[in-house]
Amino acid sequence: MDGHQKLVLQSKEWLLKALFELMQDKYFQDISVTEIAEAAGLSRRTFYRTFKDKQELLEVYADELIHEYIEALDQVSGQMMKFDDIVQLFFEFWAQHHNYARVLIQQDLFYIIFHKWNNHASQIYQKFHAPWHITGTPTEINYVLAYSIGGLWQILEIWLMSETPEKPEQITKTMMKALDKLGTVGRFD
Repeated sequence: MDGHQKLVLQSKEWLLKALFELMQDKYFQDISVTEIAEAAGLSRRTFYRTFKDKQELLEVYADELIHEYIEALDQVSGQMMKFDDIVQLFFEFWAQHHNYARVLIQQDLFYIIFHKWNNHASQIYQKFHAPWHITGTPTEINYVLAYSIGGLWQILEIWLMSETPEKPEQITKTMMKALDKLGTVGRFD
């Protein structure tokens, strides 16, 4: 990475940090690009060299989060993973991003990450083979993903907004108990 690339990366980080600091006190829609740039110690021109608007700043952040999550999955993909290991990895990942995620939820902007996540779900599903994956048509797989992601996302939001969130291990145990129970409900043996 050359000096210019490092400077661009640093500017992105400063702008993102400035936006989240401003969102502590103001609604996203009330924050101007000028305020973001000034809070980051940069010019509006620098902002517009990097982003077309503040919405794109959040979308780039969402893309970076998904990329970071895929990298975390890559690190464990060769190991024999159980479903609860993947669920725990998911919550550990979000525990690291707890502060920014809470701000997005409070600002009703967490959907940006949710939509990006949904757009990458089938790619992640296909990339990481697991014993619990179903084989089926793309439509069937999309239904399974929508069901799984929707429920997981709702739990994530509740967990992130809790004043005293459980540790990732505890929320994983709770989820696994519920899933075990759900698995027995539908059986008519």
